[in-house]
Amino acid sequence: MSTITANLSLAPDLELLYLPDFIAAQAELLDALVAEVAWDERMRARRTACFGVPYAYSGIDYAARPLPPAIAGLCERAAEVLGERPNSALLNLYADGRSRMGFHRDAEDQLAPGTGVTVISLGCARTLAFRRDDPAGEEVGLRLAPGSLLHMPRASQRAWRHGVRREEGVGARISVTLRRLLPRAVGSQ
Repeated sequence: MSTITANLSLAPDLELLYLPDFIAAQAELLDALVAEVAWDERMRARRTACFGVPYAYSGIDYAARPLPPAIAGLCERAAEVLGERPNSALLNLYADGRSRMGFHRDAEDQLAPGTGVTVISLGCARTLAFRRDDPAGEEVGLRLAPGSLLHMPRASQRAWRHGVRREEGVGARISVTLRRLLPRAVGSQ
C-alpha cells in the first residue's frame, strides 16, 4: 500500500482522501476485468457491471452477485484504510476518452450511515471534475492516477457534483466504485 496519504481540499468545503498508489499491479487487474467481466451495455456513455448487494443506479437495477475474488480483495484493502467494509462494487468501463459520466451526486439514501463513496481507478489517468452546486458553478478537478483510491465523504457531495468529461487521446479506464449500501437499497443517482 502507498505510504503517501493525502487529505485534499480542492475547495474549502470539498474534503477528499486521495491515495495515489493504492494498487501496484493495477494494469493486470484492468486487463483481467476487461476480459472476464460480463459488461452491461445499457448505458450509452460507458459499460457497467455491479457486484455485491442489489443496487439501483441511473435507472438500472442490478441484482445481487458475488464479489469476484479480485474485487473482494479491493474491498478488504479499502476497509483497512477507511474503517468501513464495502458490500457493493459498481464498475464503470470507459473504453477511451469519448466515454464519460455526467455531473451527479451519489444517492445518500442508499448508503449506510457514516459512510461515503470510494473510487479505485484502473488504467489511464482521467480527471474527475467537481462542480459546485450553486448558480456560480465553480469547478475544480483532480487527476486520478492509475491505481489510486479516492474517498468522498457525504459532506463533500452535498455542495459539489462530480463527473468525468470526454478527454481525447486517452485509453481504457475502469473505475471501481465501492459503497457500503443499506439492505435492499433502491433509488438512482
